[in-house]
Amino acid sequence: MKGRNTYHFRESIITLLKTKWVGPYLLLPPMLAFMVYAESYLSAHGITGIFTMEQRTVLAIWNGSLLLTLIAGISSCLFFSGIWESGWFRNTLALPVSRSSGFWGPYLAVLSIVSVIFILTTGAVLAALPEPGRFPLFTIIAESYIPVVWAVSMGAFLGILTTGTAGSMFFTALLLLGFLTGLPIVRLPEWIYAVIPPVGRIMTLGLVYPQGLIQIVILILHSAFVLILGRFLYGIGSKRR
Repeated sequence: MKGRNTYHFRESIITLLKTKWVGPYLLLPPMLAFMVYAESYLSAHGITGIFTMEQRTVLAIWNGSLLLTLIAGISSCLFFSGIWESGWFRNTLALPVSRSSGFWGPYLAVLSIVSVIFILTTGAVLAALPEPGRFPLFTIIAESYIPVVWAVSMGAFLGILTTGTAGSMFFTALLLLGFLTGLPIVRLPEWIYAVIPPVGRIMTLGLVYPQGLIQIVILILHSAFVLILGRFLYGIGSKRR
């Protein structure tokens, strides 16, 4: 992207680096630390099963991913809704800049910031744990990154479709539903998993082939669908201004 195509991206990055938008991500370290401590405490007292080092590592990475997915999804709904409804953004449509960059610029800006936070979070988790042993660590990290991308894509779609508050509430409910349907005790018809984002299913089946791969593909398709639909709605809305 060069010149006029990077205008919205650069402006979005500047906005995202303000305390209002960076602040919520500062909640991630203490929340993650509490979850890891609680799981270790329950395991040590026999309330849950005894976790191996590999299980602790996988669980810690997924804890970080789910927390970041929740925060990124809510923040994205609020950010996209706010920026696309702002007077500043409406004024930029009169500038000699690409209208499509008005959608892709903010989206890539949010995804870039969230990706950096994901890398820092995952790196901190791995640095805090002893040698995790021999298991597909890269695969687990890649799988846990996909829900984060889905959260930003869903936030962009909901930011176009509704208000930031309503979008945040819907996203939280959808994420919770997607997590709960992945629990072994939940039995639902298979077709429902093509509608509900299989976040929980990826956690439980991520390393099982081919079931885990199928869930990953489904969530990627979810992300692509809502992103394309959001871009379509953005195009309709921008032509009316």
